[in-house]
Amino acid sequence: MLHAKDLTLPPRLLPTSLTAEAGQVVHLIGPNGSGKSTLLQLLSGLEQPNSGDVWLQGQLVAGQTRYDLAQSRGYLMQHQRPAFVMAVFEYLNLVLDSLQLTAGATRDKAVAEVVSRLAIGDKLHRRIDSLSGGEWQRVRLAGAFLQVSKALNPHACLLLLDEPSTGLDVAQQEVVYQQISALAREQGIAVVMANHDLNRTLEHADTVVVLKQGGVVSKGAPKKVLTDVLLSHVYDTPLEQVSTANGPVIMRASSA
Repeated sequence: MLHAKDLTLPPRLLPTSLTAEAGQVVHLIGPNGSGKSTLLQLLSGLEQPNSGDVWLQGQLVAGQTRYDLAQSRGYLMQHQRPAFVMAVFEYLNLVLDSLQLTAGATRDKAVAEVVSRLAIGDKLHRRIDSLSGGEWQRVRLAGAFLQVSKALNPHACLLLLDEPSTGLDVAQQEVVYQQISALAREQGIAVVMANHDLNRTLEHADTVVVLKQGGVVSKGAPKKVLTDVLLSHVYDTPLEQVSTANGPVIMRASSA
């Protein structure tokens, strides 16, 4: 599915390799400035590495047109807004038009389902510049989910997300993480996402890649990788994984 080998963009990213298979959710974690967003940009094909390559479905990403990239992967950047003002429904239609999709019942059904799941039905006729940060984030997520919907875009295979829960309250975050898991599981989309909530990573990630100062510190299954020693080293603060009745939880270590 997705294979990246020895990507570098000094000093932001040291040689980094990563693989994501169909239906797999990969979380990139690490402190601010560790290289998560840079890695996502390189995986998206919108920025080129100094060295290394990215393959998607066996094809080199480098050299592909933006249209070709949009057919195979979605990419949600941080804090991105269109250059001009429009209504929410116009924004979603713009996303779908970029895939050259014609209007029809399949398109309408897919839009209705995503709009319902992310609870933005009452915002369709609002201008995007009138939305709160959390509302706009949900609209952007709706666009990203539609772009990689197999019902609309059978060529889609990858979704890249840069901190998708930014600006969302606790209930909205839970919906988003559940939707990401469902998208991967039900449609076979590989998901690679930067994430700051370590407990969400424990619960929802299949694989975690831990970054610090542009380099990979560790990668593997979250419950095995996110040890007390590694977390405390990466975040320069005492953290520990604690067993509870509802499963493991990461928290600040007691000073006692």
